[in-house]
Amino acid sequence: METRKERFDRLQLAFNLVVHHDSVLSFSDLIEPNRDVFTGFKLVYSTNHLEGDFAHTSLKAIEEQCPTLKKYFYGSGLLFFSDELYDKTWREGRVQLPIDYSLSLDSNAAERFRIWEDGKDLNTSEKDFESLVRFIKDGPGSGFNFDYSFFIIENYYDSMKPENHRPFNTIRALKRFDHLAYDSASFCVTKPVFNETRSQAGQRAIETLHAFHSSPEIRAFQQRRMLLYVVLLKAVILNQDKKRSIESKLAELISFCLFSLEKFPKTELYFAWKLMKYGKSLRFFDPVSQIGKKTKAKIKGMSWDIFALRYQETMASKGNSGDFFIPFFASFDNRFVELANACPIRAVLIDELGKNVITIQLDELEFQTELNNSMSVELLHELNDSHKKLERMKKPLTEDKLVEVASGLEAQLEQYC
Repeated sequence: METRKERFDRLQLAFNLVVHHDSVLSFSDLIEPNRDVFTGFKLVYSTNHLEGDFAHTSLKAIEEQCPTLKKYFYGSGLLFFSDELYDKTWREGRVQLPIDYSLSLDSNAAERFRIWEDGKDLNTSEKDFESLVRFIKDGPGSGFNFDYSFFIIENYYDSMKPENHRPFNTIRALKRFDHLAYDSASFCVTKPVFNETRSQAGQRAIETLHAFHSSPEIRAFQQRRMLLYVVLLKAVILNQDKKRSIESKLAELISFCLFSLEKFPKTELYFAWKLMKYGKSLRFFDPVSQIGKKTKAKIKGMSWDIFALRYQETMASKGNSGDFFIPFFASFDNRFVELANACPIRAVLIDELGKNVITIQLDELEFQTELNNSMSVELLHELNDSHKKLERMKKPLTEDKLVEVASGLEAQLEQYC
């Protein structure tokens, strides 16, 4: 019987195999020699070269059909591995792929639904909005799962303010959209018909907000986003010292995470590294390239954009058993295009039993190499001790602690303004 530690170590080995797998080699070259390592895990692997009988889907075709959809993965298609899929493919050849497509909204896109449901003009975005509505209703299979939970999480605190009606009105519009009287041939985007009154949709919106406001899981999401904000905030401050090397800054950031936060947030550190090393050449990081009075707000906004990716990791681990969760984001601006260009995702490794999801970036090997090179022997030992890894994963990082650390960093940031 495999222990939790043994399974976790095997997951790390699978992660390393993907990271070191040359992209010019085939997917089968990754899986077949390492079948015992990957057993019990699921892998979503992005590529520009779809292979033979391996289960796959085309991202490019979906994006071309609906331009407002933004993919998370770098390649034009995805390949998939699970024990069941792999064995069935060898027995039967090409098999039908159990995909759970999901569409999330940023605040910009969600606002379009509020404006539309209210009968107001969408102006220049009308054509793209219509293509989005049609894609949601007519998409692959029985259509995309229409998930607006991220919008509610992003607007969690604003929705609690009695004077701010916008989050409620937006959620009511999204609820009402669930009951759109839709026929592909006769649908007119300027004259929508709903099989539910505003009052009925409003009652469902209230119930949803109450459920979210009282959910410990939603509070945990807020804390995870706050952790990302704190790491980015520290990185922006460190980045002001132009004389220090990237390795020196990265080492201090890792120490800060391990000893001040008692966490090793690898994905958050990846984005911080990308900011410190390539921030000048990547448009996504332009808002924090120079520090000013609005920098704190810009870092918070950036942390929400990046947290959208982290949120999808969690959703990926909650799909129906055997299904693959493929997220898309609907957005009417270029932020997510710029984010995908800056930080392209190569693969997602999923351990449903252990409830672990690992995102693997396209430049993960470069990041891991520089991460290791920046650390002292003592720091590497602290980081790689398997027992300490598990302890860090189990130990909660409280909201009070994050607020305290963030306040101190914000005070440091103000010194540069």
